[in-house]
Amino acid sequence: MASRFDIGSSVRQAWSEQQDARRWFIAALPAAGLIIGFALAEAGMPRTWAGVVLVAFGVVAAVLMGKRGWPWRVPVAGVVYAAAFALAHPFALIVGTWPAVVIGAIISGAATYEVTPPRR
Repeated sequence: MASRFDIGSSVRQAWSEQQDARRWFIAALPAAGLIIGFALAEAGMPRTWAGVVLVAFGVVAAVLMGKRGWPWRVPVAGVVYAAAFALAHPFALIVGTWPAVVIGAIISGAATYEVTPPRR
């Protein structure tokens, strides 16, 4: 246990929580799913297969969150993922297709990182 006079202990604890590679990996999955799914659809692959890739990345992220993600963390991440996918379509009319997908991926990844439980 750190001394109460150790000012750097809280900084070290915050840094170690921030460096949890598992959370970064889980957060990258929905972002990658949106980008890869869109790239496949853009390349001419059937939209069904692009949708399967999109769902697969989301399911893998949910499974990796594990039991500690229930009852609210996994559904919140799933809703944000689905909303980012859905809102990228009308947003693409304003800013273009790729920028809309990248912005949706950033939002989905950031939200997933925030709701992913930290390692204890």
